[in-house]
Amino acid sequence: MAIPDLETALTGARLVEEAGALLTRGEDPAAMVAHAFERLGELVPYDLATVLLREGEGLRVAHAVGPLAGPQLQGALIPVRGNLRLQQALKPRSRPATFEEDDPGEDTFHGMLELPRGHSCLVAPLRSQGGTFGLMTLDAMVCRQYPESVLHHVGVFASLLALGLKQAEHLQRLAERERSLAEEVSYFREAQRRDVLQEPLRAESAAMRGVLDQLRQVASTAATVLITGETGTGKEKVAQTLHHLSPRRDRPFIKVNCSTLPANLIESELFGHVKGAFSGAATARKGRFELADGGTLFLDEIGDLPLDLQPKLLRAIQEREIDPLGSEASRKVDVRLVAATHVDLPAAVAEGRFRQDLFYRLNVFPVHLPPLRERPEDIRALSEAFLERFARQNRRRTLELSEPVLEQLAAYPWPGNVRELQNVLERAAILSTGRELRLPPGALPARGTGSGSARLPTWDVQERLYLERLLRHCRGKVSGADGAAALAGLPASTLLSRLEKVGLRPKDFRT
Repeated sequence: MAIPDLETALTGARLVEEAGALLTRGEDPAAMVAHAFERLGELVPYDLATVLLREGEGLRVAHAVGPLAGPQLQGALIPVRGNLRLQQALKPRSRPATFEEDDPGEDTFHGMLELPRGHSCLVAPLRSQGGTFGLMTLDAMVCRQYPESVLHHVGVFASLLALGLKQAEHLQRLAERERSLAEEVSYFREAQRRDVLQEPLRAESAAMRGVLDQLRQVASTAATVLITGETGTGKEKVAQTLHHLSPRRDRPFIKVNCSTLPANLIESELFGHVKGAFSGAATARKGRFELADGGTLFLDEIGDLPLDLQPKLLRAIQEREIDPLGSEASRKVDVRLVAATHVDLPAAVAEGRFRQDLFYRLNVFPVHLPPLRERPEDIRALSEAFLERFARQNRRRTLELSEPVLEQLAAYPWPGNVRELQNVLERAAILSTGRELRLPPGALPARGTGSGSARLPTWDVQERLYLERLLRHCRGKVSGADGAAALAGLPASTLLSRLEKVGLRPKDFRT
């Protein structure tokens, strides 16, 4: 007996509303589709309901429910080419429609299901962003007539189903992206922790042992630490060590170099911004303070922070809250602040380039790193650690350090500090072919130290420097009237013996 159109319309509206609620609950896609089709079945009884998604030149059975939903349907690919029924249903402006027996084209599940003649098949397009990405089908073993009101409600249901499927797809991608990001964060934190453990802060000298003692004392607190010292002394390494000695070691360690960021971007980088805060801010973005929440924020070269941003940094330190650009609400953050600078901050305060109140806030626990020329005792450990890392990263044998080379390294004043030492060693490691590290000619250029604290070079070092200059002058020629041996007043065999002793090869000086 046919249901009156009004009752059908009211029943359809109620069922579609219920199905819409099911489609937006955020369930697993298979459960979502099954529950929604269960409601729809009260309006349009079916023996098989499917979701077919476009894949290449066909339609893949993504979901199938009902008595006829056998295993042969799961994941089956249905060709579209040549099937006029499916091609018609996939057209951009198609509406929900029934397939009649005399319609051109084959049944949707031809070859997979044996459906009796006279069965009914209702098809509705699934659309998103103006395109048809699939079909919803409802098949019944008996012939059914569907009034216009039912077709309308099926169309609304199909729209909601398309929305729910796309939402589920986006949520799945977001979840995968979140898992991927979490794995990346975990990997980089572990890599950072491993690097710190593999190459701990080298403290062979009394000065660096004192620095390490200071770090151990302050690590367990939340106090702000200010690391000072010349450029290249290893301030970031000290900050990393402090973080990994602290209870925050499993939380983020975020670094900002205040000297490399453009002045107009520093505020956004530090405090973040909301969508539309400025031209180009298409989305909201967290600043470094929020990214470091629960962990440590390392502000390198704090002395280069623009004067107009210093009050905002002061407030963030004092109140433990930040104001993202464009936001009317402040946000609380729990950050342990470590700052570093090579600038003389008291002098900068006196000159008006740095706020005095901010300096006091940063200078709670000052740690000064002495330059490398004042702690030559650390050179051996630093050099060995670098050569081990170089060998590990490049899959090479670790080069040995001879005493003459170490004496040369210890005698050099290192104006570029640890960074310069690493650069010199890297170039030497690349050029060395044997088991021992060999310093290439000119690796340590002769220069005035400008400091009475630098150690005087030993006799062996002086001899090596002389022999380097001699070979360079003679372009690697040892014998003959204009050779190095004649200029040095030595037999060629004696000169070659001395060259071998200090690790110099004449061929390296030939041009």
